[in-house]
Amino acid sequence: MLLPMACNEKESDLGLNLQDPTTLFDGIKETVYLSACTVYEDSLLTAGYTSGIFGDWTDENFGKVRSIIYSQINISSDQGISMDESVEIDSVVMTLVLDTVFPVVQDSTPFPVHIIINQLAEPLKSDSAYYSNHTLAESDVCFFDDEVIVKGDTVKMVMRPTIFPVLKQVCSQEDFLKITKGFSLKLADNSNRMLTVDYTATGTQLEMFYHTPTANDLKYVFPINVDAAHCMYYEHDYMSSPVAVIANHTKDSLEGNEALYLEPLGGTRVRLNMQEFLNNFRKNHPTAVIHYAELLLPLNEKADMEQTPKRIFALKNFDDSSQVYITDASVLSNPYTVGGFDGYYHEDKGYYRLRVTRHMQELMRSGVDHGMELIIDSRRSQAMRTVINGTGVDDPVRIEFIYSD
Repeated sequence: MLLPMACNEKESDLGLNLQDPTTLFDGIKETVYLSACTVYEDSLLTAGYTSGIFGDWTDENFGKVRSIIYSQINISSDQGISMDESVEIDSVVMTLVLDTVFPVVQDSTPFPVHIIINQLAEPLKSDSAYYSNHTLAESDVCFFDDEVIVKGDTVKMVMRPTIFPVLKQVCSQEDFLKITKGFSLKLADNSNRMLTVDYTATGTQLEMFYHTPTANDLKYVFPINVDAAHCMYYEHDYMSSPVAVIANHTKDSLEGNEALYLEPLGGTRVRLNMQEFLNNFRKNHPTAVIHYAELLLPLNEKADMEQTPKRIFALKNFDDSSQVYITDASVLSNPYTVGGFDGYYHEDKGYYRLRVTRHMQELMRSGVDHGMELIIDSRRSQAMRTVINGTGVDDPVRIEFIYSD
């Protein structure tokens, strides 16, 4: 007897992400050689983010950058705080949970840093917009000024007794924020180290150990978390670096024939444009359909691999100077796009890859390119920077795309 049999195995996209998506489309391959330049960013909004960076770093490509964190000290209850005259403070310990350390420390080897924490002269305001070029005045009250050891992702500091009267209050939460004002957090100058603090970590806090006439070994926790106001001040000194001419406004931009410079912390961006190519291509291919497009950003020989960021984002410019993220890189609904080519660096090829398919099709439709700008991921709270190839070298910045008429 013969029995009818059928295989009901479902189709799978397993393995598609192992194949380069540029090989999955039929059509004509074309390359766009862009115009490019480096521009100075000047300032960034730094208030309201979940991490902050402090310290300084110097290198030959970008000169020196220094960052200071300004933060409120929060209280554990919105009902206020009640630390009356019966409270005797024994010690106060600040713990900072670190998100990243720059430069990267191999094997989490402990290392020393000199940290300085001062009280602010005026209260940090939760409802104010603070920018990276906005410095805040500090009082003469120093809470900490000493060398400590960073172990793993944590740094602990025993604060000076000068903080005791600041924390010992009987008041509402609103008044506590006004009285304590907040603090500045920085490394001693020329430390050549930058630390990023994670405000979402519950361990980022002040712990006050105290006793009363009737109880010993008491503790109160002051969170330094996302509910507290934070901001940062960035200071750049480009000295004799290649980008000094745009930082000191000698030029509006630095031509990108040989190299393009990407620095976070209110440093530099890269501006790209393809208007000339667009005019010619639309004239010769008015009905072209873009199947796949990818922006390729090869690393320049000046780039330091240990300082190179994992990811770069692209922004689309509009005629009114507004910008939006180019979101092609985030689209994962199509199995052809899950190959990881969404702004990450690919060490095997030596360049960053960003999908720009929809962006390219929109430009073909409109015929106008106001340009795109490249920025480093997490540019407000990490110090990784890089240099990519310009337009006039053997392996230039470019867009490769596949189309059909």
